[in-house]
Amino acid sequence: MLLTQPEADPTELIRDALEEFLRRNDVSGDTIAVSVPGQSGLSKFIKLPPVEASKIPDIVTYEARQQIPFPLEQVVWSWQRLEGGIEESGFVIDAEIALFAMKRDQVAKALEPFKEADIEVDILQLSPVSLANVVMFDQLPKVSEVDPEDPPPSIVLASLGVDSTDLIVTNGLKIWQRTMPIGGSNFTRALVQGMRMTFPKAENLKRKASSESIFREIFLQKCLLFSQI
Repeated sequence: MLLTQPEADPTELIRDALEEFLRRNDVSGDTIAVSVPGQSGLSKFIKLPPVEASKIPDIVTYEARQQIPFPLEQVVWSWQRLEGGIEESGFVIDAEIALFAMKRDQVAKALEPFKEADIEVDILQLSPVSLANVVMFDQLPKVSEVDPEDPPPSIVLASLGVDSTDLIVTNGLKIWQRTMPIGGSNFTRALVQGMRMTFPKAENLKRKASSESIFREIFLQKCLLFSQI
């Protein structure tokens, strides 16, 4: 069953995928990193005012209470100071921090299939952050080797999922990311409505379209879909 089908159960599909994965691979001793959709949590990039380095954790906690729309006791949250900024005599200028949060029940839901499969997850990240980490590790120079006055060109990533699309822009020093509530299933439903066909046929057409006329029709349906956002 495809995840895009209306009757699909994402949790059950993840269980089936993990079962098949473990039949083919031995993960004992490996570090396991898992990503969850960007809309499952919150990520903020905040520039701090000039501050003593020792007081950054206190300021971050204050910012977390302002930025996270839930009591901190209800979320799992963390932060990281990004590269850059100037530190002199214990003071930091132009420092920027990344703040991440996810509700505890959402964390438990994301990890449940892995616990049932006896897989210990070491890292849980929002997918935009995961994608940014991948491109910074594989495609960009180390931050310590980058001249802030002459940074490398930014790389743009677009990751289209079933229900949402992640857009990430980074040059290794700065990160901009957004999650849009539109994904592959939206396009399929647009074809169902616009071309009056069944969901399986629309899904197959979306994946295997080859003629110019069909591409044009799909493009028009996508334009109509984006105009409704």
